[in-house]
Amino acid sequence: MSRSLRFALSLFRQVVPYLILGAGIGAFIYGFVPESLIVTLAGPQNPMAIPVAAIIGIPMYIRAETIIPISAVLLLKGMGIVAVMALIIGGGAGASMPEVTLLASIFEKRLVAAFVITILGVAIFAGAIFQMLSTGGLLG
Repeated sequence: MSRSLRFALSLFRQVVPYLILGAGIGAFIYGFVPESLIVTLAGPQNPMAIPVAAIIGIPMYIRAETIIPISAVLLLKGMGIVAVMALIIGGGAGASMPEVTLLASIFEKRLVAAFVITILGVAIFAGAIFQMLSTGGLLG
């Protein structure tokens, strides 16, 4: 139990700064980014919301812990759930700026571009699947 508690506290100390950063970014979005802008760019009625969110996800993504509070705020501001999923997949599960920078230092630019385009394609495809499931009533 003691070893488990030490491990849990150590993990907690590692995650807390990123949660605070995500909450700060989310608070900034909540306080300063107009709801109309979010709805226009990535609202549920915008057919381009999924690609826009996937593209925004890459430079916006910092770490998994930061995207949770940011996503919650974006949902409150009017971003569609499928756009949020594309944002998370595009940046979080796929590519992030630190990851792309690291890959660019190792591989040639064409390969890095192919990687980013593939991740964006997967994020857009997954968003479209979520959209179909949502429209079909299969998602809550």
